[in-house]
Amino acid sequence: MLVDATEHAGEFVALHEPQRTLAKACVAAAKGMERRAIELALAAADDAQRAGQHAVEAEALHHAARFGDRTVADRLAQLSDKVHGSVVALQARHASAVAAANPAELDAVSLDLERAGLLLSAADSAAQAAPLHREQRERIEAAARALRLAGQCGGATTPAVKRAARPLPVTFREREIAGLIAAGLSNKEIAEELTLSVRTVEGHVYRACFKLGVEDRDDLAELIRVEPLK
Repeated sequence: MLVDATEHAGEFVALHEPQRTLAKACVAAAKGMERRAIELALAAADDAQRAGQHAVEAEALHHAARFGDRTVADRLAQLSDKVHGSVVALQARHASAVAAANPAELDAVSLDLERAGLLLSAADSAAQAAPLHREQRERIEAAARALRLAGQCGGATTPAVKRAARPLPVTFREREIAGLIAAGLSNKEIAEELTLSVRTVEGHVYRACFKLGVEDRDDLAELIRVEPLK
Protein backbone atom coordinates (compact mmCIF):
# COMPACT_ATOMS: atom_id res chain seq x y z
CA MET A 1 0.00 0.00 0.00
CA LEU A 2 2.82 2.42 0.84
CA VAL A 3 4.46 1.72 -2.54
CA ASP A 4 1.16 2.35 -4.34
CA ALA A 5 0.63 5.63 -2.47
CA THR A 6 4.15 6.79 -3.31
CA GLU A 7 3.66 5.96 -6.98
CA HIS A 8 0.36 7.84 -7.07
CA ALA A 9 1.96 10.84 -5.37
CA GLY A 10 4.73 10.84 -7.96
CA GLU A 11 2.19 10.71 -10.77
CA PHE A 12 0.26 13.61 -9.23
CA VAL A 13 3.39 15.76 -9.02
CA ALA A 14 4.37 14.91 -12.61
CA LEU A 15 0.85 15.73 -13.80
CA HIS A 16 0.98 19.23 -12.34
CA GLU A 17 4.66 19.98 -12.88
CA PRO A 18 4.07 21.93 -16.13
CA GLN A 19 1.60 24.27 -14.39
CA ARG A 20 4.02 24.74 -11.48
CA THR A 21 6.84 25.63 -13.85
CA LEU A 22 4.58 27.99 -15.79
CA ALA A 23 3.63 29.71 -12.53
CA LYS A 24 7.34 30.22 -11.83
CA ALA A 25 7.68 31.75 -15.29
CA CYS A 26 4.94 34.26 -14.49
CA VAL A 27 6.65 35.17 -11.22
CA ALA A 28 9.94 35.71 -13.06
CA ALA A 29 8.18 37.91 -15.62
CA ALA A 30 6.58 39.98 -12.84
CA LYS A 31 10.06 40.57 -11.42
CA GLY A 32 11.31 41.80 -14.80
CA MET A 33 13.38 38.66 -15.47
CA GLU A 34 12.07 38.18 -19.00
CA ARG A 35 14.78 35.85 -20.27
CA ARG A 36 14.32 33.57 -17.26
CA ALA A 37 10.54 33.76 -17.73
CA ILE A 38 10.89 32.59 -21.33
CA GLU A 39 13.20 29.73 -20.30
CA LEU A 40 10.72 28.54 -17.67
CA ALA A 41 7.74 28.84 -20.03
CA LEU A 42 9.54 26.75 -22.64
CA ALA A 43 10.50 24.19 -20.00
CA ALA A 44 6.84 24.01 -18.94
CA ALA A 45 5.86 23.45 -22.58
CA ASP A 46 8.38 20.61 -22.90
CA ASP A 47 7.11 18.99 -19.68
CA ALA A 48 3.53 19.25 -20.93
CA GLN A 49 4.48 17.77 -24.31
CA ARG A 50 6.04 14.73 -22.62
CA ALA A 51 2.90 14.32 -20.50
CA GLY A 52 0.63 14.60 -23.55
CA GLN A 53 -0.98 17.78 -22.15
CA HIS A 54 -1.35 19.62 -25.42
CA ALA A 55 -3.55 22.46 -24.11
CA VAL A 56 -1.08 23.18 -21.31
CA GLU A 57 1.79 22.99 -23.79
CA ALA A 58 0.07 25.59 -25.99
CA GLU A 59 -0.60 27.87 -23.02
CA ALA A 60 3.05 27.69 -21.96
CA LEU A 61 4.26 28.42 -25.48
CA HIS A 62 1.89 31.36 -25.72
CA HIS A 63 3.25 32.73 -22.45
CA ALA A 64 6.75 32.52 -23.94
CA ALA A 65 5.56 34.58 -26.94
CA ARG A 66 3.90 37.10 -24.64
CA PHE A 67 7.23 37.41 -22.80
CA GLY A 68 8.94 38.17 -26.13
CA ASP A 69 10.09 34.79 -27.49
CA ARG A 70 10.03 34.59 -31.30
CA THR A 71 10.59 30.87 -31.80
CA VAL A 72 7.28 29.21 -30.87
CA ALA A 73 4.89 30.12 -33.70
CA ASP A 74 5.34 26.93 -35.76
CA ARG A 75 5.03 24.71 -32.72
CA LEU A 76 1.82 26.46 -31.68
CA ALA A 77 0.42 26.17 -35.20
CA GLN A 78 0.96 22.41 -35.08
CA LEU A 79 -0.84 22.21 -31.73
CA SER A 80 -3.89 24.00 -33.13
CA ASP A 81 -4.82 20.74 -34.87
CA LYS A 82 -4.53 18.76 -31.63
CA VAL A 83 -6.52 20.99 -29.27
CA HIS A 84 -10.26 21.58 -29.69
CA GLY A 85 -11.51 25.11 -30.12
CA SER A 86 -10.10 28.27 -31.67
CA VAL A 87 -7.93 29.54 -28.83
CA VAL A 88 -4.69 27.80 -29.84
CA ALA A 89 -5.03 29.10 -33.40
CA LEU A 90 -5.31 32.62 -31.94
CA GLN A 91 -2.28 31.99 -29.77
CA ALA A 92 -0.37 30.80 -32.83
CA ARG A 93 -1.33 33.97 -34.71
CA HIS A 94 -0.12 36.06 -31.81
CA ALA A 95 3.20 34.20 -31.69
CA SER A 96 3.60 34.55 -35.45
CA ALA A 97 2.99 38.31 -35.24
CA VAL A 98 5.56 38.58 -32.46
CA ALA A 99 8.08 36.64 -34.56
CA ALA A 100 7.45 38.87 -37.57
CA ALA A 101 7.42 42.08 -35.48
CA ASN A 102 4.22 42.99 -37.35
CA PRO A 103 2.35 45.79 -35.53
CA ALA A 104 -0.76 45.68 -37.74
CA GLU A 105 -1.21 41.95 -37.12
CA LEU A 106 -0.53 42.38 -33.40
CA ASP A 107 -3.30 44.99 -33.29
CA ALA A 108 -5.65 42.67 -35.19
CA VAL A 109 -4.83 39.70 -32.95
CA SER A 110 -5.41 41.89 -29.91
CA LEU A 111 -8.96 42.59 -31.10
CA ASP A 112 -9.63 38.88 -31.67
CA LEU A 113 -8.15 37.91 -28.31
CA GLU A 114 -10.41 40.48 -26.65
CA ARG A 115 -13.45 39.06 -28.45
CA ALA A 116 -12.44 35.61 -27.16
CA GLY A 117 -12.37 36.96 -23.60
CA LEU A 118 -8.58 36.67 -23.26
CA LEU A 119 -8.14 40.23 -22.06
CA LEU A 120 -4.63 40.11 -20.62
CA SER A 121 -3.32 38.35 -23.72
CA ALA A 122 -5.09 41.02 -25.79
CA ALA A 123 -3.37 43.68 -23.68
CA ASP A 124 0.01 42.07 -24.31
CA SER A 125 -0.57 41.92 -28.06
CA ALA A 126 -1.49 45.61 -28.16
CA ALA A 127 1.46 46.49 -25.92
CA GLN A 128 3.84 44.58 -28.17
CA ALA A 129 2.46 46.44 -31.18
CA ALA A 130 2.97 49.88 -29.65
CA PRO A 131 6.75 50.34 -30.08
CA LEU A 132 6.67 48.80 -33.57
CA HIS A 133 4.32 51.39 -35.08
CA ARG A 134 5.98 54.11 -37.13
CA GLU A 135 3.39 56.80 -36.48
CA GLN A 136 3.34 58.28 -33.00
CA ARG A 137 -0.44 58.34 -32.88
CA GLU A 138 -0.58 54.62 -33.67
CA ARG A 139 1.98 53.92 -30.95
CA ILE A 140 -0.03 55.88 -28.42
CA GLU A 141 -3.33 54.28 -29.42
CA ALA A 142 -1.88 50.77 -29.10
CA ALA A 143 -0.39 51.63 -25.70
CA ALA A 144 -3.66 53.15 -24.54
CA ARG A 145 -5.54 50.03 -25.63
CA ALA A 146 -3.07 47.83 -23.76
CA LEU A 147 -3.53 49.85 -20.57
CA ARG A 148 -7.32 49.82 -20.89
CA LEU A 149 -7.41 46.05 -21.29
CA ALA A 150 -4.96 45.50 -18.43
CA GLY A 151 -7.17 47.74 -16.29
CA GLN A 152 -10.07 45.38 -16.95
CA CYS A 153 -7.91 42.59 -15.50
CA GLY A 154 -7.66 44.26 -12.11
CA GLY A 155 -4.67 46.34 -13.11
CA ALA A 156 -2.56 43.26 -13.87
CA THR A 157 0.85 43.98 -15.35
CA THR A 158 3.14 42.04 -17.67
CA PRO A 159 6.53 42.97 -19.14
CA ALA A 160 4.90 44.24 -22.34
CA VAL A 161 2.21 46.21 -20.51
CA LYS A 162 4.81 47.78 -18.22
CA ARG A 163 6.71 49.05 -21.25
CA ALA A 164 3.50 50.43 -22.75
CA ALA A 165 2.70 52.26 -19.50
CA ARG A 166 5.56 54.73 -19.82
CA PRO A 167 4.31 58.29 -19.40
CA LEU A 168 3.08 60.11 -22.47
CA PRO A 169 5.29 62.93 -23.82
CA VAL A 170 3.21 65.80 -22.46
CA THR A 171 3.67 68.17 -19.54
CA PHE A 172 1.83 67.87 -16.24
CA ARG A 173 -0.33 70.91 -17.11
CA GLU A 174 -1.21 69.45 -20.52
CA ARG A 175 -2.17 66.15 -18.89
CA GLU A 176 -4.17 67.99 -16.23
CA ILE A 177 -6.13 69.94 -18.85
CA ALA A 178 -6.72 66.79 -20.92
CA GLY A 179 -8.06 65.08 -17.81
CA LEU A 180 -10.53 67.95 -17.29
CA ILE A 181 -11.58 67.69 -20.94
CA ALA A 182 -12.22 63.99 -20.36
CA ALA A 183 -14.36 64.98 -17.36
CA GLY A 184 -16.55 67.02 -19.70
CA LEU A 185 -15.36 70.56 -18.98
CA SER A 186 -15.22 73.23 -21.68
CA ASN A 187 -12.09 75.32 -22.23
CA LYS A 188 -13.77 78.22 -20.39
CA GLU A 189 -14.63 76.01 -17.42
CA ILE A 190 -11.08 74.64 -17.36
CA ALA A 191 -9.71 78.18 -17.39
CA GLU A 192 -11.87 79.07 -14.39
CA GLU A 193 -10.92 75.85 -12.57
CA LEU A 194 -7.17 76.40 -13.02
CA THR A 195 -7.20 80.21 -12.85
CA LEU A 196 -5.88 80.54 -16.39
CA SER A 197 -6.99 82.48 -19.43
CA VAL A 198 -9.01 80.64 -22.08
CA ARG A 199 -6.26 81.48 -24.56
CA THR A 200 -3.67 79.77 -22.33
CA VAL A 201 -5.85 76.67 -22.05
CA GLU A 202 -6.28 76.59 -25.81
CA GLY A 203 -2.51 76.83 -26.21
CA HIS A 204 -1.94 73.85 -23.92
CA VAL A 205 -4.56 71.84 -25.80
CA TYR A 206 -2.98 72.70 -29.15
CA ARG A 207 0.54 71.74 -28.03
CA ALA A 208 -0.65 68.46 -26.47
CA CYS A 209 -2.55 67.55 -29.65
CA PHE A 210 0.52 68.32 -31.75
CA LYS A 211 2.81 66.19 -29.54
CA LEU A 212 0.46 63.23 -29.56
CA GLY A 213 -0.57 63.47 -33.21
CA VAL A 214 -4.30 63.84 -32.51
CA GLU A 215 -6.71 66.16 -34.29
CA ASP A 216 -8.85 67.65 -31.54
CA ARG A 217 -9.58 67.89 -27.82
CA ASP A 218 -11.90 64.85 -27.86
CA ASP A 219 -9.16 62.61 -29.27
CA LEU A 220 -6.74 64.08 -26.72
CA ALA A 221 -9.10 63.28 -23.86
CA GLU A 222 -9.57 59.72 -25.09
CA LEU A 223 -5.82 59.06 -25.09
CA ILE A 224 -5.22 60.62 -21.67
CA ARG A 225 -8.24 58.87 -20.14
CA VAL A 226 -6.27 55.65 -19.58
CA GLU A 227 -3.08 57.42 -18.47
CA PRO A 228 -3.18 58.39 -14.75
CA LEU A 229 -1.86 61.81 -13.86
CA LYS A 230 1.55 61.74 -12.21
